[in-house]
Amino acid sequence: MTNSSSLGKRSYQILLKVSKIISLVKHHDNGLALGKRHHALYKDPSNVKLLFISILLIATSVLHAEGVNSPPSTRVELNDTSESPASPTFDIHPGNNRVRYRLKGLAPTWTENADEMNLVVRFITANGNNLQRGVIGVTGQSPGWNGNPESTPLVPREMTFPIPPETTEVQFLVTSSGSPQALGIYIVRDLKVTQGKGGQKEVLMVNGMCPKWKKPLWNQSGTHPSMAVKGSDFPRSLRVQDTDILGHADWGSVPIPVMGEQITLSWQEAYSIGAGKHQTVDYERLPPGEYAFEVEELEINGIPSGRIQIVNIEVPRPLLQSWWFWLLCLTALALVIYLFIRSLVNRRVRRAVRHTRLIEDERLRIAMDLHDDIGTRLSQISLAGSHAEMKSDDPDSKESFQQITNLTGELAASLSETVWMLSPKNNDLESLIGFLSRIASELCRAGEICCRINAEPIDEEIKISQEFRHHFVLSVKEALNNALKHSGAKEIRLAIKLDDEVLSVIVSDNGAGFDHSQNLPGNGLNSLRQRMEDLKGHFSFLKSDSGGTTISMKAPLRQDEY
Repeated sequence: MTNSSSLGKRSYQILLKVSKIISLVKHHDNGLALGKRHHALYKDPSNVKLLFISILLIATSVLHAEGVNSPPSTRVELNDTSESPASPTFDIHPGNNRVRYRLKGLAPTWTENADEMNLVVRFITANGNNLQRGVIGVTGQSPGWNGNPESTPLVPREMTFPIPPETTEVQFLVTSSGSPQALGIYIVRDLKVTQGKGGQKEVLMVNGMCPKWKKPLWNQSGTHPSMAVKGSDFPRSLRVQDTDILGHADWGSVPIPVMGEQITLSWQEAYSIGAGKHQTVDYERLPPGEYAFEVEELEINGIPSGRIQIVNIEVPRPLLQSWWFWLLCLTALALVIYLFIRSLVNRRVRRAVRHTRLIEDERLRIAMDLHDDIGTRLSQISLAGSHAEMKSDDPDSKESFQQITNLTGELAASLSETVWMLSPKNNDLESLIGFLSRIASELCRAGEICCRINAEPIDEEIKISQEFRHHFVLSVKEALNNALKHSGAKEIRLAIKLDDEVLSVIVSDNGAGFDHSQNLPGNGLNSLRQRMEDLKGHFSFLKSDSGGTTISMKAPLRQDEY
Protein backbone atom coordinates (compact mmCIF):
# COMPACT_ATOMS: atom_id res chain seq x y z
CA MET A 1 0.00 0.00 0.00
CA THR A 2 1.31 3.48 -0.92
CA ASN A 3 1.99 5.72 2.08
CA SER A 4 1.01 9.39 2.37
CA SER A 5 4.42 10.76 1.36
CA SER A 6 4.58 8.74 -1.85
CA LEU A 7 1.00 9.72 -2.62
CA GLY A 8 1.83 13.40 -2.25
CA LYS A 9 4.92 13.05 -4.40
CA ARG A 10 2.97 11.25 -7.12
CA SER A 11 0.20 13.86 -7.06
CA TYR A 12 2.80 16.64 -7.28
CA GLN A 13 4.38 15.02 -10.36
CA ILE A 14 1.00 14.74 -12.10
CA LEU A 15 0.16 18.34 -11.27
CA LEU A 16 3.54 19.40 -12.63
CA LYS A 17 2.83 17.62 -15.93
CA VAL A 18 -0.61 19.15 -16.10
CA SER A 19 0.81 22.64 -15.54
CA LYS A 20 3.33 22.08 -18.34
CA ILE A 21 0.54 21.02 -20.68
CA ILE A 22 -1.50 24.07 -19.78
CA SER A 23 1.56 26.26 -20.22
CA LEU A 24 2.09 24.91 -23.73
CA VAL A 25 -1.55 25.47 -24.55
CA LYS A 26 -1.45 29.03 -23.26
CA HIS A 27 1.52 29.89 -25.47
CA HIS A 28 -0.40 29.14 -28.66
CA ASP A 29 -1.90 32.64 -28.61
CA ASN A 30 1.15 34.80 -29.38
CA GLY A 31 0.78 38.56 -29.15
CA LEU A 32 -1.77 38.56 -26.35
CA ALA A 33 -1.04 39.88 -22.94
CA LEU A 34 -0.50 37.45 -20.07
CA GLY A 35 -3.87 38.16 -18.50
CA LYS A 36 -5.65 37.82 -21.78
CA ARG A 37 -3.88 34.50 -22.46
CA HIS A 38 -5.15 33.22 -19.11
CA HIS A 39 -8.64 34.41 -19.96
CA ALA A 40 -8.47 32.83 -23.38
CA LEU A 41 -7.26 29.55 -21.90
CA TYR A 42 -10.28 29.18 -19.67
CA LYS A 43 -12.66 30.29 -22.39
CA ASP A 44 -11.36 27.69 -24.87
CA PRO A 45 -13.48 24.48 -24.50
CA SER A 46 -10.56 22.29 -25.55
CA ASN A 47 -8.40 23.71 -22.80
CA VAL A 48 -11.15 23.18 -20.19
CA LYS A 49 -11.52 19.59 -21.41
CA LEU A 50 -7.78 19.07 -21.03
CA LEU A 51 -7.89 20.46 -17.50
CA PHE A 52 -10.81 18.17 -16.65
CA ILE A 53 -8.90 15.15 -17.95
CA SER A 54 -5.93 16.13 -15.83
CA ILE A 55 -8.08 16.32 -12.72
CA LEU A 56 -9.45 12.88 -13.54
CA LEU A 57 -5.91 11.57 -13.85
CA ILE A 58 -5.09 12.96 -10.42
CA ALA A 59 -8.21 11.43 -8.88
CA THR A 60 -7.45 8.06 -10.49
CA SER A 61 -3.95 8.20 -9.12
CA VAL A 62 -5.25 8.89 -5.64
CA LEU A 63 -7.73 6.05 -5.83
CA HIS A 64 -5.01 3.73 -7.07
CA ALA A 65 -2.72 4.82 -4.26
CA GLU A 66 -5.49 4.04 -1.79
CA GLY A 67 -5.99 0.56 -3.23
CA VAL A 68 -6.71 -0.87 0.20
CA ASN A 69 -10.01 0.94 0.19
CA SER A 70 -10.97 -0.43 -3.19
CA PRO A 71 -13.22 -3.44 -3.22
CA PRO A 72 -11.54 -6.82 -3.75
CA SER A 73 -11.89 -8.46 -7.11
CA THR A 74 -11.84 -11.91 -5.52
CA ARG A 75 -15.12 -13.78 -5.13
CA VAL A 76 -15.76 -16.24 -2.30
CA GLU A 77 -18.83 -18.46 -2.26
CA LEU A 78 -20.21 -21.06 0.10
CA ASN A 79 -21.06 -24.14 -1.91
CA ASP A 80 -24.71 -25.00 -1.28
CA THR A 81 -24.09 -28.65 -2.12
CA SER A 82 -22.29 -29.22 1.17
CA GLU A 83 -23.59 -32.29 3.00
CA SER A 84 -24.07 -30.48 6.31
CA PRO A 85 -23.21 -27.17 7.98
CA ALA A 86 -20.41 -29.01 9.81
CA SER A 87 -18.73 -29.92 6.47
CA PRO A 88 -18.73 -26.71 4.40
CA THR A 89 -17.12 -26.22 0.99
CA PHE A 90 -15.87 -22.81 -0.11
CA ASP A 91 -15.19 -21.76 -3.71
CA ILE A 92 -12.51 -19.10 -4.21
CA HIS A 93 -12.34 -17.22 -7.50
CA PRO A 94 -9.23 -15.06 -7.14
CA GLY A 95 -9.27 -13.58 -10.61
CA ASN A 96 -5.75 -12.46 -11.35
CA ASN A 97 -4.69 -12.19 -7.70
CA ARG A 98 -2.66 -14.10 -5.18
CA VAL A 99 -4.83 -14.99 -2.22
CA ARG A 100 -4.55 -16.65 1.14
CA TYR A 101 -7.33 -17.98 3.34
CA ARG A 102 -8.15 -19.17 6.82
CA LEU A 103 -11.15 -20.36 8.79
CA LYS A 104 -11.28 -18.02 11.75
CA GLY A 105 -12.54 -19.84 14.79
CA LEU A 106 -10.74 -23.05 13.82
CA ALA A 107 -7.18 -22.09 12.89
CA PRO A 108 -5.53 -18.66 13.31
CA THR A 109 -2.88 -19.26 10.61
CA TRP A 110 -3.25 -18.35 6.96
CA THR A 111 -2.91 -20.81 4.09
CA GLU A 112 -1.74 -19.99 0.57
CA ASN A 113 -1.71 -22.47 -2.29
CA ALA A 114 1.78 -22.05 -3.70
CA ASP A 115 2.76 -22.71 -7.28
CA GLU A 116 6.10 -23.16 -9.03
CA MET A 117 8.71 -21.24 -11.05
CA ASN A 118 11.89 -22.74 -12.47
CA LEU A 119 15.54 -22.42 -13.27
CA VAL A 120 15.99 -24.56 -16.39
CA VAL A 121 19.06 -26.00 -18.10
CA ARG A 122 18.59 -27.03 -21.75
CA PHE A 123 21.06 -29.44 -23.34
CA ILE A 124 21.13 -28.79 -27.12
CA THR A 125 22.51 -30.92 -29.94
CA ALA A 126 24.57 -29.67 -32.90
CA ASN A 127 21.49 -29.44 -35.10
CA GLY A 128 19.70 -27.24 -32.52
CA ASN A 129 17.38 -29.84 -31.03
CA ASN A 130 16.65 -29.94 -27.31
CA LEU A 131 18.20 -33.16 -26.07
CA GLN A 132 17.30 -32.95 -22.36
CA ARG A 133 16.14 -30.52 -19.68
CA GLY A 134 17.28 -30.06 -16.12
CA VAL A 135 14.59 -28.32 -14.08
CA ILE A 136 15.10 -26.76 -10.64
CA GLY A 137 11.73 -25.77 -9.22
CA VAL A 138 10.98 -23.33 -6.44
CA THR A 139 7.64 -22.90 -4.70
CA GLY A 140 6.20 -21.06 -1.74
CA GLN A 141 8.38 -18.44 -0.11
CA SER A 142 12.11 -18.38 0.50
CA PRO A 143 13.47 -18.03 4.05
CA GLY A 144 13.61 -14.41 5.23
CA TRP A 145 11.51 -13.01 2.39
CA ASN A 146 10.57 -9.41 3.28
CA GLY A 147 8.58 -8.41 0.20
CA ASN A 148 11.22 -6.06 -1.25
CA PRO A 149 13.05 -7.65 -4.22
CA GLU A 150 15.98 -5.25 -3.79
CA SER A 151 16.69 -5.99 -0.12
CA THR A 152 15.29 -9.40 0.70
CA PRO A 153 17.80 -12.02 1.89
CA LEU A 154 19.08 -14.44 -0.74
CA VAL A 155 19.59 -18.17 -0.25
CA PRO A 156 22.66 -19.86 -1.82
CA ARG A 157 22.06 -22.93 -4.01
CA GLU A 158 24.19 -25.35 -6.03
CA MET A 159 23.29 -28.11 -8.44
CA THR A 160 25.28 -30.47 -10.66
CA PHE A 161 24.01 -32.04 -13.90
CA PRO A 162 25.64 -34.69 -16.04
CA ILE A 163 26.12 -33.62 -19.64
CA PRO A 164 24.28 -36.03 -21.94
CA PRO A 165 26.22 -37.39 -24.96
CA GLU A 166 25.79 -35.46 -28.22
CA THR A 167 25.37 -32.20 -26.25
CA THR A 168 27.14 -29.27 -27.87
CA GLU A 169 25.48 -26.28 -26.18
CA VAL A 170 23.59 -25.40 -23.03
CA GLN A 171 21.03 -22.71 -22.46
CA PHE A 172 19.72 -21.35 -19.12
CA LEU A 173 16.26 -19.97 -18.38
CA VAL A 174 14.75 -18.22 -15.37
CA THR A 175 11.05 -18.74 -16.07
CA SER A 176 7.57 -18.57 -14.59
CA SER A 177 6.25 -21.19 -17.01
CA GLY A 178 6.34 -23.98 -14.45
CA SER A 179 2.63 -23.62 -13.84
CA PRO A 180 0.03 -21.61 -15.79
CA GLN A 181 -1.48 -20.17 -12.59
CA ALA A 182 1.79 -19.11 -10.96
CA LEU A 183 1.95 -15.56 -9.62
CA GLY A 184 4.83 -13.97 -7.77
CA ILE A 185 8.47 -13.03 -7.92
CA TYR A 186 11.53 -15.18 -8.60
CA ILE A 187 15.04 -13.69 -8.25
CA VAL A 188 18.26 -15.37 -9.38
CA ARG A 189 21.54 -13.59 -8.63
CA ASP A 190 25.22 -14.32 -9.27
CA LEU A 191 24.57 -17.36 -11.44
CA LYS A 192 27.88 -19.16 -11.99
CA VAL A 193 28.29 -22.16 -14.32
CA THR A 194 31.38 -24.35 -14.56
CA GLN A 195 32.08 -27.46 -16.60
CA GLY A 196 34.34 -30.37 -15.74
CA LYS A 197 35.43 -32.07 -12.52
CA GLY A 198 37.89 -31.35 -9.76
CA GLY A 199 40.69 -29.02 -10.73
CA GLN A 200 39.86 -29.20 -14.43
CA LYS A 201 36.84 -26.90 -14.17
CA GLU A 202 36.18 -24.20 -16.75
CA VAL A 203 33.95 -21.20 -16.07
CA LEU A 204 31.18 -20.85 -18.61
CA MET A 205 29.26 -18.08 -16.85
CA VAL A 206 29.89 -15.83 -13.89
CA ASN A 207 27.72 -13.02 -12.50
CA GLY A 208 25.29 -13.62 -15.36
CA MET A 209 27.97 -12.99 -18.04
CA CYS A 210 30.00 -15.27 -20.31
CA PRO A 211 33.71 -14.44 -19.88
CA LYS A 212 34.43 -15.23 -23.54
CA TRP A 213 31.73 -12.98 -24.95
CA LYS A 214 31.05 -9.31 -24.75
CA LYS A 215 27.65 -9.36 -26.41
CA PRO A 216 24.38 -9.43 -24.41
CA LEU A 217 23.78 -12.85 -22.91
CA TRP A 218 20.20 -12.63 -21.63
CA ASN A 219 16.99 -12.02 -23.55
CA GLN A 220 13.37 -11.50 -22.47
CA SER A 221 10.84 -13.94 -23.85
CA GLY A 222 7.59 -15.71 -23.08
CA THR A 223 3.97 -14.83 -23.69
CA HIS A 224 4.37 -11.71 -21.53
CA PRO A 225 8.08 -10.76 -21.87
CA SER A 226 7.77 -7.50 -19.91
CA MET A 227 7.28 -9.53 -16.72
CA ALA A 228 10.99 -10.43 -17.02
CA VAL A 229 12.31 -7.44 -15.04
CA LYS A 230 15.87 -6.22 -14.86
CA GLY A 231 17.24 -6.01 -11.36
CA SER A 232 19.18 -3.02 -10.08
CA ASP A 233 22.46 -4.81 -10.91
CA PHE A 234 21.44 -6.59 -14.09
CA PRO A 235 22.70 -8.98 -15.42
CA ARG A 236 23.98 -10.23 -12.05
CA SER A 237 20.41 -10.15 -10.85
CA LEU A 238 17.56 -11.59 -12.93
CA ARG A 239 13.96 -11.21 -11.86
CA VAL A 240 10.72 -12.70 -13.12
CA GLN A 241 7.70 -10.83 -11.75
CA ASP A 242 4.66 -12.78 -12.95
CA THR A 243 1.44 -10.79 -12.54
CA ASP A 244 -0.72 -12.58 -15.10
CA ILE A 245 -2.12 -16.10 -14.71
CA LEU A 246 -2.66 -16.26 -18.48
CA GLY A 247 0.95 -15.51 -19.38
CA HIS A 248 4.52 -16.23 -18.44
CA ALA A 249 7.91 -14.61 -18.83
CA ASP A 250 11.46 -15.91 -19.29
CA TRP A 251 14.97 -14.70 -18.92
CA GLY A 252 16.79 -16.89 -21.43
CA SER A 253 20.49 -16.98 -22.16
CA VAL A 254 22.00 -17.48 -25.58
CA PRO A 255 23.28 -21.04 -26.16
CA ILE A 256 26.76 -21.53 -24.74
CA PRO A 257 29.19 -24.19 -26.12
CA VAL A 258 29.87 -26.95 -23.62
CA MET A 259 31.83 -30.18 -23.42
CA GLY A 260 32.87 -32.61 -20.75
CA GLU A 261 31.04 -34.84 -18.32
CA GLN A 262 29.11 -32.44 -16.09
CA ILE A 263 28.25 -28.85 -15.34
CA THR A 264 27.79 -27.25 -11.94
CA LEU A 265 25.46 -24.34 -11.23
CA SER A 266 25.78 -22.12 -8.17
CA TRP A 267 23.60 -19.12 -7.48
CA GLN A 268 21.63 -17.16 -4.93
CA GLU A 269 17.85 -16.97 -5.02
CA ALA A 270 14.80 -15.48 -3.37
CA TYR A 271 11.17 -16.00 -4.22
CA SER A 272 7.58 -15.63 -3.21
CA ILE A 273 5.26 -17.66 -5.43
CA GLY A 274 1.55 -18.24 -5.13
CA ALA A 275 -1.34 -19.11 -7.40
CA GLY A 276 -4.26 -17.27 -8.91
CA LYS A 277 -6.31 -20.31 -9.86
CA HIS A 278 -9.79 -21.22 -8.78
CA GLN A 279 -9.67 -23.12 -5.47
CA THR A 280 -12.08 -25.29 -3.55
CA VAL A 281 -11.54 -25.61 0.18
CA ASP A 282 -13.30 -28.36 2.11
CA TYR A 283 -13.69 -28.79 5.86
CA GLU A 284 -14.92 -31.97 7.51
CA ARG A 285 -16.82 -32.33 10.78
CA LEU A 286 -16.29 -28.89 12.26
CA PRO A 287 -17.06 -28.57 15.97
CA PRO A 288 -20.18 -26.57 16.80
CA GLY A 289 -19.62 -22.83 16.87
CA GLU A 290 -19.38 -19.64 14.78
CA TYR A 291 -16.75 -19.35 12.04
CA ALA A 292 -15.59 -16.78 9.52
CA PHE A 293 -13.97 -17.93 6.30
CA GLU A 294 -11.59 -15.11 5.34
CA VAL A 295 -9.88 -14.70 1.99
CA GLU A 296 -7.28 -11.94 1.68
CA GLU A 297 -5.72 -10.67 -1.54
CA LEU A 298 -1.93 -10.44 -1.62
CA GLU A 299 0.31 -8.12 -3.53
CA ILE A 300 2.45 -9.76 -6.17
CA ASN A 301 5.32 -9.82 -3.65
CA GLY A 302 3.24 -11.83 -1.17
CA ILE A 303 2.52 -8.91 1.19
CA PRO A 304 -1.11 -8.70 2.39
CA SER A 305 -3.09 -5.98 0.70
CA GLY A 306 -5.76 -5.64 3.39
CA ARG A 307 -8.58 -6.48 0.97
CA ILE A 308 -10.51 -9.26 2.65
CA GLN A 309 -13.62 -11.21 1.72
CA ILE A 310 -15.49 -12.85 4.61
CA VAL A 311 -18.14 -15.56 4.61
CA ASN A 312 -19.68 -16.22 8.02
CA ILE A 313 -21.09 -19.62 8.91
CA GLU A 314 -22.51 -21.19 12.01
CA VAL A 315 -22.39 -24.87 12.86
CA PRO A 316 -25.31 -25.60 15.17
CA ARG A 317 -24.72 -27.74 18.20
CA PRO A 318 -26.33 -31.20 17.87
CA LEU A 319 -29.07 -32.13 20.25
CA LEU A 320 -26.81 -34.59 22.04
CA GLN A 321 -24.24 -31.85 22.62
CA SER A 322 -26.65 -29.20 23.85
CA TRP A 323 -26.11 -28.23 27.46
CA TRP A 324 -29.84 -27.91 28.10
CA PHE A 325 -30.44 -31.40 26.71
CA TRP A 326 -27.92 -32.95 29.08
CA LEU A 327 -29.23 -30.81 31.92
CA LEU A 328 -32.70 -32.15 31.21
CA CYS A 329 -31.36 -35.72 31.05
CA LEU A 330 -29.44 -35.28 34.31
CA THR A 331 -32.51 -33.80 35.96
CA ALA A 332 -34.67 -36.67 34.77
CA LEU A 333 -32.04 -39.19 35.84
CA ALA A 334 -31.72 -37.56 39.25
CA LEU A 335 -35.50 -37.62 39.62
CA VAL A 336 -35.65 -41.31 38.68
CA ILE A 337 -32.82 -42.15 41.08
CA TYR A 338 -34.47 -40.11 43.82
CA LEU A 339 -37.82 -41.86 43.31
CA PHE A 340 -36.14 -45.26 43.19
CA ILE A 341 -34.13 -44.63 46.35
CA ARG A 342 -37.17 -43.20 48.06
CA SER A 343 -39.22 -46.25 47.11
CA LEU A 344 -36.44 -48.56 48.25
CA VAL A 345 -36.01 -46.73 51.55
CA ASN A 346 -39.75 -46.64 52.17
CA ARG A 347 -40.00 -50.34 51.43
CA ARG A 348 -37.15 -51.11 53.80
CA VAL A 349 -38.59 -48.81 56.44
CA ARG A 350 -41.96 -50.50 56.14
CA ARG A 351 -40.25 -53.87 56.35
CA ALA A 352 -38.24 -52.77 59.39
CA VAL A 353 -41.33 -51.33 61.06
CA ARG A 354 -43.24 -54.51 60.34
CA HIS A 355 -40.34 -56.58 61.67
CA THR A 356 -40.07 -54.39 64.76
CA ARG A 357 -43.76 -54.71 65.38
CA LEU A 358 -43.54 -58.50 65.07
CA ILE A 359 -40.64 -58.52 67.53
CA GLU A 360 -42.49 -56.29 69.96
CA ASP A 361 -45.58 -58.42 69.66
CA GLU A 362 -43.52 -61.51 70.31
CA ARG A 363 -41.83 -59.86 73.28
CA LEU A 364 -45.20 -58.81 74.67
CA ARG A 365 -46.55 -62.35 74.24
CA ILE A 366 -43.54 -63.83 75.99
CA ALA A 367 -43.83 -61.30 78.82
CA MET A 368 -47.52 -62.11 79.25
CA ASP A 369 -46.81 -65.85 79.19
CA LEU A 370 -44.07 -65.47 81.75
CA HIS A 371 -46.26 -63.35 83.96
CA ASP A 372 -49.33 -65.50 83.67
CA ASP A 373 -47.76 -68.95 83.69
CA ILE A 374 -44.44 -68.88 85.48
CA GLY A 375 -45.48 -66.08 87.84
CA THR A 376 -48.54 -68.04 88.91
CA ARG A 377 -46.47 -71.19 89.49
CA LEU A 378 -43.89 -69.24 91.52
CA SER A 379 -46.67 -67.86 93.66
CA GLN A 380 -47.97 -71.38 94.23
CA ILE A 381 -44.50 -72.59 95.20
CA SER A 382 -44.08 -69.67 97.61
CA LEU A 383 -47.45 -70.43 99.25
CA ALA A 384 -46.64 -74.13 99.49
CA GLY A 385 -43.30 -73.35 101.11
CA SER A 386 -44.90 -71.02 103.64
CA HIS A 387 -47.55 -73.63 104.43
CA ALA A 388 -44.96 -76.39 104.87
CA GLU A 389 -42.87 -74.10 107.09
CA MET A 390 -45.86 -73.52 109.39
CA LYS A 391 -46.72 -77.26 109.59
CA SER A 392 -43.20 -78.50 110.18
CA ASP A 393 -41.81 -78.98 113.70
CA ASP A 394 -38.27 -79.72 112.57
CA PRO A 395 -36.06 -76.58 112.81
CA ASP A 396 -33.91 -77.71 109.86
CA SER A 397 -36.97 -78.30 107.73
CA LYS A 398 -38.40 -74.92 108.73
CA GLU A 399 -35.13 -73.25 107.60
CA SER A 400 -35.19 -75.10 104.30
CA PHE A 401 -38.80 -74.18 103.61
CA GLN A 402 -37.96 -70.54 104.47
CA GLN A 403 -35.08 -70.54 101.97
CA ILE A 404 -37.42 -71.94 99.35
CA THR A 405 -39.90 -69.18 100.07
CA ASN A 406 -37.17 -66.48 99.90
CA LEU A 407 -35.67 -67.82 96.70
CA THR A 408 -39.10 -68.09 95.16
CA GLY A 409 -39.75 -64.45 96.06
CA GLU A 410 -36.40 -63.35 94.57
CA LEU A 411 -37.14 -65.35 91.45
CA ALA A 412 -40.56 -63.79 91.18
CA ALA A 413 -39.02 -60.33 91.56
CA SER A 414 -36.43 -61.12 88.86
CA LEU A 415 -39.19 -62.44 86.63
CA SER A 416 -41.12 -59.26 87.16
CA GLU A 417 -38.05 -57.24 86.06
CA THR A 418 -37.61 -59.41 83.00
CA VAL A 419 -41.26 -59.03 82.05
CA TRP A 420 -40.95 -55.26 82.45
CA MET A 421 -37.89 -55.08 80.22
CA LEU A 422 -39.49 -57.26 77.55
CA SER A 423 -42.66 -55.23 77.34
CA PRO A 424 -42.58 -52.65 74.48
CA LYS A 425 -44.98 -50.49 76.47
CA ASN A 426 -42.05 -49.41 78.62
CA ASN A 427 -39.88 -48.03 75.77
CA ASP A 428 -39.81 -44.46 77.10
CA LEU A 429 -37.54 -42.58 79.47
CA GLU A 430 -40.20 -41.85 82.07
CA SER A 431 -40.94 -45.57 82.52
CA LEU A 432 -37.21 -46.29 82.88
CA ILE A 433 -36.74 -43.63 85.56
CA GLY A 434 -39.78 -44.91 87.47
CA PHE A 435 -38.53 -48.49 87.25
CA LEU A 436 -35.03 -47.55 88.44
CA SER A 437 -36.51 -45.66 91.39
CA ARG A 438 -38.67 -48.68 92.28
CA ILE A 439 -35.69 -51.07 92.12
CA ALA A 440 -33.67 -48.80 94.41
CA SER A 441 -36.50 -48.54 96.92
CA GLU A 442 -37.15 -52.30 96.99
CA LEU A 443 -33.50 -53.24 97.31
CA CYS A 444 -32.84 -50.71 100.11
CA ARG A 445 -36.00 -51.75 101.94
CA ALA A 446 -34.95 -55.41 101.73
CA GLY A 447 -31.49 -54.46 103.01
CA GLU A 448 -32.96 -52.20 105.72
CA ILE A 449 -30.99 -49.22 104.45
CA CYS A 450 -32.28 -45.69 103.97
CA CYS A 451 -32.71 -44.74 100.35
CA ARG A 452 -32.80 -41.21 98.96
CA ILE A 453 -33.93 -40.76 95.35
CA ASN A 454 -33.56 -37.53 93.36
CA ALA A 455 -35.05 -37.85 89.86
CA GLU A 456 -35.69 -34.82 87.64
CA PRO A 457 -39.18 -34.79 86.11
CA ILE A 458 -39.50 -35.44 82.35
CA ASP A 459 -41.82 -33.01 80.57
CA GLU A 460 -42.11 -34.89 77.28
CA GLU A 461 -42.29 -38.45 76.08
CA ILE A 462 -38.84 -39.60 75.00
CA LYS A 463 -38.57 -42.98 73.32
CA ILE A 464 -35.64 -45.25 74.12
CA SER A 465 -34.53 -48.62 72.79
CA GLN A 466 -35.02 -51.93 74.53
CA GLU A 467 -31.24 -52.40 74.57
CA PHE A 468 -30.80 -49.06 76.36
CA ARG A 469 -33.36 -50.03 79.02
CA HIS A 470 -31.79 -53.44 79.45
CA HIS A 471 -28.23 -52.19 79.97
CA PHE A 472 -29.18 -49.33 82.28
CA VAL A 473 -31.44 -51.46 84.49
CA LEU A 474 -28.80 -54.12 84.97
CA SER A 475 -26.04 -51.53 85.50
CA VAL A 476 -27.95 -49.59 88.16
CA LYS A 477 -29.02 -52.82 89.84
CA GLU A 478 -25.38 -53.99 89.91
CA ALA A 479 -24.23 -50.68 91.42
CA LEU A 480 -26.94 -50.90 94.13
CA ASN A 481 -26.07 -54.51 94.97
CA ASN A 482 -22.38 -53.64 95.28
CA ALA A 483 -23.24 -50.82 97.70
CA LEU A 484 -25.54 -53.06 99.74
CA LYS A 485 -23.08 -55.96 99.96
CA HIS A 486 -19.69 -54.26 100.38
CA SER A 487 -20.05 -50.67 101.61
CA GLY A 488 -21.63 -51.18 105.05
CA ALA A 489 -23.51 -47.95 104.42
CA LYS A 490 -26.49 -46.62 106.31
CA GLU A 491 -27.80 -44.62 103.39
CA ILE A 492 -27.78 -44.96 99.60
CA ARG A 493 -28.54 -42.06 97.25
CA LEU A 494 -29.80 -42.38 93.70
CA ALA A 495 -29.63 -39.29 91.43
CA ILE A 496 -31.15 -39.37 87.93
CA LYS A 497 -30.62 -36.44 85.54
CA LEU A 498 -31.18 -35.74 81.82
CA ASP A 499 -28.77 -33.20 80.30
CA ASP A 500 -28.77 -32.50 76.53
CA GLU A 501 -30.24 -35.96 75.75
CA VAL A 502 -27.61 -37.68 77.89
CA LEU A 503 -28.96 -39.76 80.79
CA SER A 504 -26.84 -39.59 83.93
CA VAL A 505 -27.38 -41.95 86.92
CA ILE A 506 -25.27 -41.59 90.07
CA VAL A 507 -25.31 -44.16 92.91
CA SER A 508 -23.53 -43.04 96.09
CA ASP A 509 -23.32 -44.31 99.68
CA ASN A 510 -21.90 -43.18 103.02
CA GLY A 511 -20.24 -46.46 103.86
CA ALA A 512 -16.64 -47.47 104.27
CA GLY A 513 -16.36 -48.05 100.57
CA PHE A 514 -14.29 -50.71 98.88
CA ASP A 515 -11.01 -50.96 97.00
CA HIS A 516 -11.96 -50.97 93.38
CA SER A 517 -8.45 -52.06 92.40
CA GLN A 518 -9.26 -55.50 93.78
CA ASN A 519 -11.42 -57.95 91.89
CA LEU A 520 -14.00 -58.41 94.58
CA PRO A 521 -16.25 -61.41 94.09
CA GLY A 522 -19.53 -60.45 92.55
CA ASN A 523 -18.82 -56.75 92.25
CA GLY A 524 -19.39 -56.84 88.49
CA LEU A 525 -17.49 -53.59 87.91
CA ASN A 526 -15.99 -54.82 84.68
CA SER A 527 -19.41 -55.88 83.48
CA LEU A 528 -20.82 -52.48 84.42
CA ARG A 529 -18.06 -50.70 82.51
CA GLN A 530 -18.64 -52.91 79.45
CA ARG A 531 -22.39 -52.17 79.48
CA MET A 532 -21.75 -48.43 79.42
CA GLU A 533 -19.25 -48.83 76.59
CA ASP A 534 -21.86 -50.80 74.62
CA LEU A 535 -24.15 -47.79 75.01
CA LYS A 536 -21.34 -45.46 73.83
CA GLY A 537 -21.38 -43.95 77.32
CA HIS A 538 -19.05 -43.46 80.27
CA PHE A 539 -18.55 -45.20 83.63
CA SER A 540 -16.59 -43.98 86.65
CA PHE A 541 -16.45 -44.53 90.43
CA LEU A 542 -14.71 -42.62 93.17
CA LYS A 543 -13.96 -43.23 96.83
CA SER A 544 -14.34 -40.04 98.86
CA ASP A 545 -11.99 -39.03 101.67
CA SER A 546 -14.89 -38.86 104.13
CA GLY A 547 -15.92 -42.41 103.28
CA GLY A 548 -18.33 -43.86 100.82
CA THR A 549 -18.25 -44.57 97.10
CA THR A 550 -19.82 -42.78 94.12
CA ILE A 551 -20.58 -44.62 90.89
CA SER A 552 -21.45 -42.53 87.81
CA MET A 553 -23.05 -43.85 84.62
CA LYS A 554 -23.73 -41.73 81.52
CA ALA A 555 -25.01 -42.66 78.07
CA PRO A 556 -26.66 -40.79 75.15
CA LEU A 557 -30.32 -41.55 74.46
CA ARG A 558 -29.87 -41.42 70.64
CA GLN A 559 -27.50 -44.29 69.92
CA ASP A 560 -27.59 -43.87 66.14
CA GLU A 561 -25.87 -40.43 66.33
CA TYR A 562 -22.75 -41.75 68.05
